[in-house]
This record gives sequence, C-alpha cells and structure tokens, in this order.
Amino acid sequence: MPINAVLINAVPINTVLINALFVALMMLVAVWAAWPIYAHVSYLIMATGALAAGGGLAWLGLARRWSWFTLLLAAGGAYLLLGVPLAVPTALGSGSTSVQGVLGGLLDLVTATVFSWKELVTIAVPVGSYQSLLVPPFILFLGGSTAALSLVWRSRRLYALAVPLLFTVQLFGLVFGSSAESIPFRLLGISLPAPRESLIGLAALLLGFGFLAWRSHLCRSEALALAVRSTGVRRTRRGGRAGGLGGRVRRAALAGGVLVLAVGVTLGGLSAVAATPERQVLRSSIDPAVELREYVSPLSQYRSYFSAAQYNTEQFRVSAADAAGAAPRVRLAVLSYYDGEAFRIVDPNADAGDRTSAFARVPYTRGVTADSVTTTFEIAGYSGVWMPGAGELSSIRFAGDRAGRLNDGFFYNAATASGIALNALQNGDRYSIVSLPVTDAAELGRPAAEPVIDAALIPVSLGDWVTAQEVSSDAAGLSELVTRLRERGYLSHALTAPAADSWTADLSDYQFSPSLSGHSVSRIDDLFTALLEKQNSTTATDNAQLVAAVGDDEQFAVAAALLARYLGFDSRVVVGFTLDQAASGACVDGVCSGKNLAAWVEVAGTDGAWVTVDATPQFQSPISPIDDATRDPQYNTEVIAEGATEQRAPDANPTNGEDQQEQEPVTDPDLGWLFTALTIGGVSLAALLALSTPFLVILGAKLKRRHDRAGAADVSARFAGGWDEYVDAALDRGLADQGGLTRVEIATQYRSPGGGVLAALADRAVFGPVPPTISESDAFWALVAAERASFAASGTRRERLRAALSLRSFSRLADAGRLLSARQRSVRRSIAGCESSRYDLNTTSPEHSGTSRMGERPRQRGSK
Repeated sequence: MPINAVLINAVPINTVLINALFVALMMLVAVWAAWPIYAHVSYLIMATGALAAGGGLAWLGLARRWSWFTLLLAAGGAYLLLGVPLAVPTALGSGSTSVQGVLGGLLDLVTATVFSWKELVTIAVPVGSYQSLLVPPFILFLGGSTAALSLVWRSRRLYALAVPLLFTVQLFGLVFGSSAESIPFRLLGISLPAPRESLIGLAALLLGFGFLAWRSHLCRSEALALAVRSTGVRRTRRGGRAGGLGGRVRRAALAGGVLVLAVGVTLGGLSAVAATPERQVLRSSIDPAVELREYVSPLSQYRSYFSAAQYNTEQFRVSAADAAGAAPRVRLAVLSYYDGEAFRIVDPNADAGDRTSAFARVPYTRGVTADSVTTTFEIAGYSGVWMPGAGELSSIRFAGDRAGRLNDGFFYNAATASGIALNALQNGDRYSIVSLPVTDAAELGRPAAEPVIDAALIPVSLGDWVTAQEVSSDAAGLSELVTRLRERGYLSHALTAPAADSWTADLSDYQFSPSLSGHSVSRIDDLFTALLEKQNSTTATDNAQLVAAVGDDEQFAVAAALLARYLGFDSRVVVGFTLDQAASGACVDGVCSGKNLAAWVEVAGTDGAWVTVDATPQFQSPISPIDDATRDPQYNTEVIAEGATEQRAPDANPTNGEDQQEQEPVTDPDLGWLFTALTIGGVSLAALLALSTPFLVILGAKLKRRHDRAGAADVSARFAGGWDEYVDAALDRGLADQGGLTRVEIATQYRSPGGGVLAALADRAVFGPVPPTISESDAFWALVAAERASFAASGTRRERLRAALSLRSFSRLADAGRLLSARQRSVRRSIAGCESSRYDLNTTSPEHSGTSRMGERPRQRGSK
C-alpha cells in the first residue's frame, strides 16, 4: 500500500511516526506503572499484544478512512478475538485449544469485563496471570492505544485529548496498585521519596509537554504556509537573522522556564503525597479481606475427631516431593486470639474492617524459589473450610473437578501461614502447595516488658500455680512450666467411657478418667486449681505423683499458651497433624486420620520466628484414686408447681465433640442445576447489557431527538425539524453532507422521491407569509417518515443497521464555520486547528433577503 494512501491531506510520514512514537512512549510508561500489580511474563506478553493490536487498528482506520463507529466495532472484535489468549491465558491451560476451553475463556473474558475491576483490588499483589485479572489492563492498553493513535493521526482539532487519555491509562497502575511506596532514593545528600512513582509522573509530564509543544509548533508552521499559498504575502523575520535567533532563544527560554516550574510543582506534590502516613489507593478503601467471625473455632471441634465415626477415618493423604525440606507438621488452623470462651482465628475486639487477622485472596503464586518444597494433598473423609497446609505458601495449584471453585474460594493469611477454602473441601479434592523449605527452629527470646494479654483472661489459679513452682520467668522457666504441666496432666478425650475399640485401645495400660470439653477461662481455672490443690496436699515433688489435671490437647494447649502470655511471651495455638514419625500420634505413611489430630503451641522467638511447643499430656501415670472419684456433672430437673414434667438433659454442644443422637437426614430436592443455570443466565445477560448499552444509548438519543422535533411548540419549528430529520436520515444512510446548499438543492442532490416536496413545504412553512397549521405539520411528518422508509428500503439489512447506529447526524451542525466562504473557512481552520484547505474559492450571492418568522436567514446557494 503506498504511503500517501494512508495519510490525511498528504501529511509527511515523519509527522505520523513522531505521533506514533509519542503514544508508544506514553503507553510504555503505563506498562511500567502497572508492572508491580502483575510482575509476571504473561503481563508483558499481554501488553505487547494489546499495543500491537491497537497500533494495527489505528493504522487500518487511517488507511481505509474508517468512521469512528467502524473503528469501535473493529476494536470490539479484536478484543473478543485476542482477549482469551492474551488476557485469560489460564483458560487455555497448558497449550490446550479445545472448544470447551476457548468458550470457557470467552465467557470469563466477557464476565471479567465488568467484574474483574473489583476483584483486582480484593486480592494480594502481585497477581501474575491469576484467573482473568489481566483483562483490565488489556482493555486499557488496547482501547487507549487505538484511541490515542487515531486522535493524533486523524484529528486536526482534538489531538490534544490524547494526552489526558494516556494519563488516565497511566493512572491505572498507581490507583489499582499497592499503597506501599518505593524505597526513598538518596542522591548528594538529598532524599527523594517514592522515586518510582516520581519518575512515572515526571516521564508522563515531560512527554505530554513535549508533544503539545511540538504539535503547536507544527500547527503554526502549517497555518503560516497556507497563508503564504493563499495570499502570496511572505512572512519576514523582524530584526534580520539575529533578531530571529534572539526570538527563538527567548521562546526556548520561556518554554524551559515553564517546564522547570511544572517539574518542580510535580515533584513537590509527589513529595507531599509521599509524606502522608499511607498512600491512599483503591485497595486502601475497598477491604480485600474475608473475616471468619461466623465460623466455629476449629479447636472447639477437636474432640469430634476422636469419636467412633471419625477416629479411624482417613481424612486426607499428604506427600512431599523433598522430604528433607518438608514441613514436619500440617497446619489446619492457627488461633491467635483468646476471648475467655475460645481461641479464635480473628480478634474478637477488633473492628469489622481490621485486616490484621483477616484472610485475603491471593493469586496462584507468591514467589517461588529454587529450593521450594512441593507438598500434595488428596482429601478423603475430611470436609470443612480449614485447609490442611504445610509451610509458608509460595504457590498453590488445585486439581480435580472442583479446581475452579476451590481456586475462587481460596483465601490466605500470610501472618499465620494458613489458608481457608470458602467452598469447603470435599472428598476427591486435590491441590499442591509449593512452600519455602523449613529451617532450624529459632530460640525463645526474652519476654516482653508488658503482659501480652488482658489480665481478666488469665485465671487466678494459673498465677498461683506459677508462683508455687518457683521458677524463673524467662525462656527456661517457661520450658520447665510446660514440662510440669504435661507430666502432671492426664490424657482423656471424653466425659464418658468410650467403646473398647476406640481411642483407648491405642493407649497401652490406659485407665480411663472422664474430662470435660471446652477451653474457657472457667475450664482452664479448674485445671490449674486441681494441680494446685494436689501440690498443696502432699509433700511429693515427683511429677508422676502430682498428676491431677485431666484433659487433652484442647485444654493443655490453651493452658500452655496462657502460661506463655502470663510470663510475657506472645503465643498462639495451632490445630493440625504431625508428620514426624518419631513423634507420638503422627500420620503413618502420609495418611492422616482423625486419631492423628493434635494441637500445639507456638511461642514468639527471636527475629520474629515462632517456636513450636508441644502440650499433649501424658497417660502413663494415672491420677490418684481420690481425684479419680470426682463425680460426673449432674443435670438437675426443674420442678414446676403444677403440671411438672421431667426435663431431659440438653444435647451436647455439637462443637465440643460429645456424642449426639443421630437424626434422620432430610433430603431436599437438588436445585444445584437451577442455581447454575441462573448464574450463567445472569452473567450472560449482564455481559449482553454491557456490550449493547452504547448502541441502546444511540437509538434512544435519536428517538428522543425525533420526538422533540415533531412535538415542538412552534408549528414552523416542526417543519424545520422534519427537514432536519430528513437530512439526518440521509447522512446516516451514507450520503454526503451538502453543507450550505438550499433545501431544494439538497433534495436534488439526494434524489429521493419526495425530497423536493419536503423542501418546498419546509421553505413555505418557514418563510411563507401564512403560518402553517398543526394538521399540515402532521402531514409533513408523515412524508418525512415515508422518505426515511425509502432510504432504509434501498439498502441491505447490514446497511440499515449501520444507519440506525450511525453518529454522523449528531455532528452535522458542529462546524461553526459553515456560514463563512470556502476561502475564509479554509484559512481559519488551518490557523485554529491545523487543517489544510479542502475547498476551492467560491463566491456567494443571497437568494433571499430578510429572515423567517423563526429568525432563520435563508440558505445561500453557492455559485457554480
């Protein structure tokens, strides 16, 4: 294709290239600004493809002189065609191009067009190629590059709009990114806060300033050249060559001063923003966290795993690719907050928007290293939202039929290295976790200077028991206290004696002792009270002779955690499974059953690391007979004076693991298919509505315009509006705008069957001596409708649709220079908007004199 065929008004090729270079550099700044959000090679591939496609669309629009509407349709087609491979690469899997994968990716693309913006600010960054979160930048890069290049190449007046448009694209990375700022940069003793953000703003400012200055100079040069060609008068420089040089120097100095001032204001503003405590972005105002206040504490469900139904039931299988660096424990839940009733995941005293203990969405990967360890989990009998995990998460991959649902419902808490699945795990689910290798455990540091827990949550008996032990309050003292607690406690998982083949069968020479569930302040107080009374009632010092407290990991892990907090150490309780074969109750060959569930304590060590402290009580030394004779709790029957009835004991709390009466399962009709169908239908309807909204707006605007014209208060205005409706229909059909010709001349050019009649009736109604009547205007509009129908009947269905959605009629009267002569219009357009003359010099003569009753001056006929 010849170069001149793709230029407007023979614009030099170097001008086209400089415009394209400006847009390319501005888009590269936008790509740089959004890099921290994704930080993945898929993002670079998407950006390259989007910019290349945008440049190609703008070039085709320039070469083929497409209308803006045609260019919009072409951009929409490119979006649907390239969106799946570039913006939703995960839909294609590992090189899969199946029809199902493409259709699924296309549905994700359409859905993400509306919903991915909110999802992007509710997930931890960087997100990589996670799900369809590449769609927002793909929309901006494709649409921004297409629109900006079209403006700077094709528009002689609106080219300056490309600068704010590209600024908007660049703001995406700063607004949707993290609130964390780049590390301050020091140069020659001067500290520059937020250097990355400052450089992005400075680069955008310089590029925009330089482009506008260059285009202004180009416009002025073209206008002066046109004036020389039109008048023959040549421009001379005042003061000769020296004066011209001095003028250029002054202009350069002025431009440089303005630029320096703008840079100073920009850097000063960025410094002021950086001085705020936290940079405010969308991610700061939209809470990306999921809180778990409504979920039952997993420690309260501890004893349910030791029931007859769960004790020997396989919960899941776990296998590690590298046993040397694999985690020795599987973490099910980490409980950091105690409210006096239970240890919980979230802080019960925190506000609803607090993110400290909340779980947030994370992408597939959080950074994988070369020495990372991969651990695979296969769910069997386990079900619930608490996800078995191992180590600090680097990445996670779900497999199986429910991989998509599990991925959508996965949330992670980096502070506790634990995850949840809001779409609860079920039998058959599989996933692989890549985690950092486990290093040697840290040592306990010194306790904090102040208590780390409210004194009201510490039983008085705990403090009295610690005082009676006469140990130090440092790490060695805590270790000794936990040892005495375990050796003076006795293991028991139930209040009543279990079946012979239950958990007692795995404990050799075990003598059953009943114990209550729960880990409230009252329950822990009873535990330490028993220990203290036993110690005060004897002179024995051997731990085996001081066994008095009965319970299991639920009570003893909480007791150890409160001991640590009483001494000033930060602590938390962890529920999970042990994989170390040397430990008691560990999973055998990676198969974890209910009997392998455990709870332990983690105490804050040096350098922020956590030290694991086991708290399981012993079962070899039973409690003394006097303690063993403790009566079981009784349920009293309330007697009412009249009509007294016996009140049965309440059912056991379903969260404490006690036995309950089995109930007949209630089978409800399966309406899952209906929910799926409604979801697909709703998403499809929303996508269809989003895509069709611009077209509906155009049709509505034309209908409103037609209604206003036909119902004008002045009857003469109805005739004038009907003629305008006729001309608009012709323009939308693709006919040329006839400019300042009279109505009769316009009708002659359009050659429609009734155009001449309409022109005559409109002129008589507007300029005639007798005002028209309403019935005449109705008849006139009927003729207008017939002419519009004839325009539509003369084309194909595609041409009729294109005419209905055309925007040409809305810009018909936008040119304020219509009333000027062709020569004056060419010169003025060139000076104000850098547009060269496209018309020959014509003379005009008035056809009519005076004005109409509407204030309309008769149209003037151009002489031929």
